[in-house]
Amino acid sequence: MGRENGVIYALGFFDGVHKGHQAILQETKALAARHGLRAGVFTYENHPQAVVGGGAPPLLTTAAERRQIFAAQGIEEIVMIPFDRAFAGQSPEEFVQALVSQYNCAGLCCGENFHFGAQAAGDSRLLEQICVRLGLVGRTAPPVLEGGRTVSSTLIRTLLREGRPEEARVCLGRPFSLAGLVVHGDGRGRTMGLPTVNLQPSDGVLLPAVGVYAALAQLEDGRLLPGVTNVGLRPTFRTGGGPTVETNILGFREDLYGRRVRLWLCRYLRGEQKFENSAMLIRQIAQDSQKAQALLEQDDRGDIHDLF
Repeated sequence: MGRENGVIYALGFFDGVHKGHQAILQETKALAARHGLRAGVFTYENHPQAVVGGGAPPLLTTAAERRQIFAAQGIEEIVMIPFDRAFAGQSPEEFVQALVSQYNCAGLCCGENFHFGAQAAGDSRLLEQICVRLGLVGRTAPPVLEGGRTVSSTLIRTLLREGRPEEARVCLGRPFSLAGLVVHGDGRGRTMGLPTVNLQPSDGVLLPAVGVYAALAQLEDGRLLPGVTNVGLRPTFRTGGGPTVETNILGFREDLYGRRVRLWLCRYLRGEQKFENSAMLIRQIAQDSQKAQALLEQDDRGDIHDLF
């Protein structure tokens, strides 16, 4: 293949594809346009730390979601491969040579904290040096700051674990979301006149802070409906098991069992509480619903797009 078909690849795992990642993608696109090449992403299906670290962190996005966001960002070529020990054992030079020989790489772009090659021996400076030696376009994108802090997947995980989804939204460029199949619960909400959607999130995805959220439920047909989501252990009626994700979609009574739903967590309303009886819980849910409805009516949904 000729250079006219060459690709400048953005490098990284890109969990969350947050604003810092988006800056790398935009720099990659600009370089590709300047040199008459195509813009691409080279990344992995699984988190490298699952293979060479102490285990993968809870993820902000699934592999499928990252693909969709890459495409929405205008990336033409998306290479997503399994990360294994053989791949991890390559030297930094072997890593770049493999991209050139196997993926028609004509240039590379990364962030300042990018590391690659065996034992993470390569960094952004070495990557640029290798690119010069091989005649490739090479560029390091500067970090993106929000509130004086560098935007990173680690920062966003921390914000979500602390019940600060509004700040996470600023860093992500969209609200954090959970998606999965609607499964059967114990039916307690329906008996109280408040049927809930019980979501089974994807394995390995981060669950944010326990508590109650104002959320937008996105259905497969594209509808965005206001709701109140509880992430946690349901202490009033706890019967054991792990954390649950339950949403009361306000004024909604359709059957969604077996369907996929995405929950955009827009605002943190309160922590999870244990109530003395169901009547007290119902009163609190009514207050939560009223507050969520008001907040979501004011919400700017311009940063929410279809990730199904």
